[in-house]
Amino acid sequence: MDNELQEHLERNEQMWKIWEERGVNSETELTVNFHFYAAKKDRMQLLVDELKAEEMVFRVKETRTLLFFKGWQIETDITQKWSLPLLQAKMGWMLVLARQTDVSLEGCGAVMPK
Repeated sequence: MDNELQEHLERNEQMWKIWEERGVNSETELTVNFHFYAAKKDRMQLLVDELKAEEMVFRVKETRTLLFFKGWQIETDITQKWSLPLLQAKMGWMLVLARQTDVSLEGCGAVMPK
């Protein structure tokens, strides 16, 4: 397993423990947001095309890091019942997708249910 994937999986384990403390379990329907960053427009478009092909809900926001550097933040939401193994598997899949489209997978998060 490579370092980038290992780091994502370790963060997910920590995040899952916090989610469990807040009442989330494998029976809780939760929207998990996966965050990507693309430095080039054509790379962003490749990722968007892949997300469309998978019929995933996504948002794209153009950003500027300095006066001249432009990038794109892409977020995709998946609402379902989650478990840690399922979250880890989806993270692995998202990392493969990011690598195939030459964008950066920043991580994931979720808004806790009430």
